[in-house]
Amino acid sequence: MESRTWLRRLHPRDVAGGRRGPATGAGRLGADRPRRTRLVCCPHSGGWAESFLPWRDHLRGLGDEAGGGGVDLLAVQYPGHGGRSAERPTADVHAIADAVQAELTALPPARLLLFGHSFGAMVAYETARRLESAGRPPAVLAVSGARAPGDPAVRLGDAALPDEQLWRRIAQLGGLHPLVAAEPELRALVLPALRADIAAHERYVSAPPPAPISTSIRCYVGADDPLAPAAAAPGWAARTTGRTVVRARRGGHFHLFDLPGELLADLLAEPAGTGTEEAVWA
Repeated sequence: MESRTWLRRLHPRDVAGGRRGPATGAGRLGADRPRRTRLVCCPHSGGWAESFLPWRDHLRGLGDEAGGGGVDLLAVQYPGHGGRSAERPTADVHAIADAVQAELTALPPARLLLFGHSFGAMVAYETARRLESAGRPPAVLAVSGARAPGDPAVRLGDAALPDEQLWRRIAQLGGLHPLVAAEPELRALVLPALRADIAAHERYVSAPPPAPISTSIRCYVGADDPLAPAAAAPGWAARTTGRTVVRARRGGHFHLFDLPGELLADLLAEPAGTGTEEAVWA
């Protein structure tokens, strides 16, 4: 059986692509020179690895002094998304985390930062749990646009919405370019994977919450995010015995694509280690 590659390298290689569209130049992992820090990003529902291509240029802009020059930027490619669109989507956070953890532990050791947005926050959290068990814990887990597992206020039921209603809801959240949202053929291609992601997300957050991890958590929230408002961010403190820092940012659910340079600079400046809970509003 042919092995599947879950991780795509976006930086330091030169690749072309748009904000949330696919890019043919995004490479699989190869024998690039070692980097000081490995930043691994887990996309939102319906997103794919190349969603994070714009971060590449911002890392270059940060330079070595700010930490951007020593970062290897990787992103997870879920089955049914991007270059894996011919594969059946995996509607199970645990199965995705198993696969991502296996590929990460096969890489040379490096300071690891895990970042997950929305659905990707669940994948990143479960991946961090597995990395801890394997003796390779990340330095920091960064979550964005997501309520913590077990939060009783989490929204459920979107996975069962009719196609038109689900598509309209995602467009309203800012997850679709207007030109993409207006194309029925693209909707037919994207919806199966999108629905599988949402179903996996809902199943995971509505289950009994897992035991806390020890990795420090850095939580980013959009001030105008209707799905994960700032008031929900402290719920992540119960999911770790380490340090918790909360950052409120301008923007809505997809704030991570607005002024990403500020988010990256803040994330890369975060030291490893644990401590008491801390909430910082910026």
